[in-house]
Amino acid sequence: MADRLMSPILVHQTLHGYNDGHRLISGSLPLEGTDARIMLVMSDLSGPGVKPSADGYLTGYPLEKSGKYVLARTWSAPEMPRPGCVWTHSLIIENADLARINSARALLDAFSRPAGPTTRSPYGLPIPISFTPGPDAPLRTQRARSLLQALYSFPACPVVAEVDVPLEDERLVMAIWLQQWPRLRRTFGFCTLSGMDRSSKGVALDLQLAREGERQLLSKFPNAVVADDRGFADALQPLLFDLMDPAGSTLREFLKRTGGDVEGGRRAMLPLCELHASLLATHPPDLSSAVDALAALDGDGRRQARSVRTLVARQALKVADQIDDAVFEFLLDTLEHVSDSAERVHFGSQLGFALWRRSPRRFHSALLKGGFLGDAASRAIEEMQPDQIVAGLQENGDIAADIADRRRDLLVQPGFWRIQEVGDGLAEQIPERDAGRAALALLAAGRVGPAATIIGRADPAELVRALESDEADSDTVSAWLINLCRNRNRTAAALASGAIAHLSMVVAIAHLSHPDDVPNTYGEDPWLIALRGASGTLKQFDEDFLAAFLLARALGQESRSQAELLRYSYTQVYKAFEEHRFSSEVESLAKWRLRWGSWYDWDSCSRLRETVTGRFVDHDLDPETFGRLTDDDRLALSLIDEAARTGRGRKYLDRVRKALKGADEKGIKARAGYIAEKLK
Repeated sequence: MADRLMSPILVHQTLHGYNDGHRLISGSLPLEGTDARIMLVMSDLSGPGVKPSADGYLTGYPLEKSGKYVLARTWSAPEMPRPGCVWTHSLIIENADLARINSARALLDAFSRPAGPTTRSPYGLPIPISFTPGPDAPLRTQRARSLLQALYSFPACPVVAEVDVPLEDERLVMAIWLQQWPRLRRTFGFCTLSGMDRSSKGVALDLQLAREGERQLLSKFPNAVVADDRGFADALQPLLFDLMDPAGSTLREFLKRTGGDVEGGRRAMLPLCELHASLLATHPPDLSSAVDALAALDGDGRRQARSVRTLVARQALKVADQIDDAVFEFLLDTLEHVSDSAERVHFGSQLGFALWRRSPRRFHSALLKGGFLGDAASRAIEEMQPDQIVAGLQENGDIAADIADRRRDLLVQPGFWRIQEVGDGLAEQIPERDAGRAALALLAAGRVGPAATIIGRADPAELVRALESDEADSDTVSAWLINLCRNRNRTAAALASGAIAHLSMVVAIAHLSHPDDVPNTYGEDPWLIALRGASGTLKQFDEDFLAAFLLARALGQESRSQAELLRYSYTQVYKAFEEHRFSSEVESLAKWRLRWGSWYDWDSCSRLRETVTGRFVDHDLDPETFGRLTDDDRLALSLIDEAARTGRGRKYLDRVRKALKGADEKGIKARAGYIAEKLK
């Protein structure tokens, strides 16, 4: 490999000089069109009044159209008949060979001044040039600082400097050119002795040296920056060290390796130097500075230095949870464009977790795009805990629906439903098996919109437990109960579930219902089932209301448990009438289905007694329940007296007596005895 790299390169050459005007005298390469015109102009004297020294001056410039680079030396030709004539020997180097040039000595030694006007043959054939790197004479630091500062701190401007010591200037300019990575070398133009701005005559030159003072330089080169070392950029310090001691620096090799996929010419030098410093001159690598440098490279919108981007990304992957946001964003952006499968192994679900913690929106974008980051995000979304996901959605609610599509368990999380942007329509996606848990989550979150949907799907017992949960506020529960009571069948199912634990819930449902709303086509009345399972104390008003409600239901046609409901309500309603404690609204409910009978309508107690007794007798309800309808013996005996007033009632009472006579309770046996006396 080393032998191949050090093998000679074949370089074409031309000679330009005076022959009835300045023209091409000889060459090993046919030149046509633009290239021929450029070389003709650039090989002529570099300006009026310019007097090259015996060693001549150097010019370097690209032939962009043909992909070649020209390095030329120009000498005065005083032997020619016309004043101002010059000889210019040009070496024409293929761009592909520029990377193999590691020393200026062989190139400079290849230049040959013609002996006279008749000299042609030495320039008609290409010449091989071998490069054997070795130590060069030391360069002047101060002079190097001024040129580096001007060239790379003002990359968009041409640079001009006053000629100092010509041969030393020449070595320095060549050293600067060879320090550049090959892609920059092939575009960098220079002239070590200009009498005018040559950029306007041929190709753009980055660096020109002239013999004028600073004031004259500014007038002759109005668009140029005059080189000096004031404000020398710290980032250029490694570049200066490299010029002074190439063997002791890693910068040149770094530039060569990374510059191949960097555009922007001189503008890229400062960022590349900063990249070198941040990645190779610090431990651990300064990733933030590296990312800033890469951002400077990408200033024109193109993604540059791909090999370095990958290097920085690898380093960032190792400490994904420790890097700052700017580096993390760079990491994600870089990994999104990785196509090499070998690089993908560096990327796993831990990066997906970190991505979610830092930027749920970027995570979501990765999911939608798929590919490299999408795979990692997909793995992470499967493994994350629901509370982690909800935390990330708090400030990114607009992506919540898409995330929930991938994690349906979020739909049973209260925190998810507390996100303002989450629409009620998502509840349509909740399957029946999860509807009960979703009800708990929605209630805890204060959501009412999906109530009807969830009530229609949820297991009744789970729905009841959600409604009675301490996590929901009273206003939300009330709104859900309104929705529940609009659905008669679901109300019946909730009551019949046996899961209602608090009498206050039974009362709340009753307040929102009509006594005949809940169907009871088979089995026990749902209201009765709910009463059996519920417990707790009620305020007097609620006790009276519930009794009046159940009385009205028992006296209607819907319930199949009329006797049991009458037993629950009779005493409470009777005493409320007796003590005149009903509100007008509840009293109307309690009187709603009472008979008018033979008593005055204001005697509600008598109407109640007559109506209830008639219901038991006329509908042949359970005799034992009639005998146990109230625990108050006074009220029980008055019911017996009421039944005994008719023949049908007396026959019914005989059945009541038989049902009670075997009872263990002394008071119940006494009622059986009272009936027996009544029937004699």
